[in-house]
Amino acid sequence: MYDILIPAAEKDFVKLRFVWESIINNLTGFDKIYCISNVKMPISLRLPSVEYYTDADIIDFDFLRFTGKIKNHEGWYIQQYIKLFQKVTSADYLEVDADVFFNRKVDIIENGKPSFLFGRNQYHLPYFNLMEKIFDIGKVYPYSFINETMFFKRRIVNNFLDSFKIDPKGFFELILNEVNQVNEMSGFSEYEFYGNYVTKYFRDSYNYKYLKTQLGGKYGYWSEDEIRQYVDHFKGTDYDLVSIHSWIQ
Repeated sequence: MYDILIPAAEKDFVKLRFVWESIINNLTGFDKIYCISNVKMPISLRLPSVEYYTDADIIDFDFLRFTGKIKNHEGWYIQQYIKLFQKVTSADYLEVDADVFFNRKVDIIENGKPSFLFGRNQYHLPYFNLMEKIFDIGKVYPYSFINETMFFKRRIVNNFLDSFKIDPKGFFELILNEVNQVNEMSGFSEYEFYGNYVTKYFRDSYNYKYLKTQLGGKYGYWSEDEIRQYVDHFKGTDYDLVSIHSWIQ
């Protein structure tokens, strides 16, 4: 049994009903669904059987020093911290971004093990430079773990904190200091770090599953009608996972 975690920014609130519907219709074996957002979720948008929290409910982020170019990515790094270190879900949880939906049924647990769900392959060198420099973890697996969803095991998260003799605060201070030093705004990926760490030290704990994914989105904000048309467009196709990004300039 595992829980579902949906981190959400305010710009994605309109999408949450569709993300929730896709989870209810296409995933099995989960227990509870949690949503953590940067501001309080309006009562009118809340969904049945979902527990809601704000970032501030999870952690006091005053200790994170967002300075320089990284200041423009503050929300992005706060979400990464939450995905790795939140304590509201059970110990096993599937994180699902608020701008992606499951278009077909996907088995998350097979043969007693969760799956890494792969989509488009991509390679951003600064992620691996930071991982190798600070944590001695390179690109262990020859495919990207970035796919807008990740199954986390708190046992493994605690293992890498113990192995580096560090707490969550210290872990992220190291990351932000390094990102600021190299002046690389997008310098760390929780997906690449976790996936490659697991593959290096706990490979037998996971399955590796490849999905057919569609990267989609628009510049600006989506209306509910636009999202419904978009979701309906992919029904009956062989895409497993479809993105509904909002690129805000």
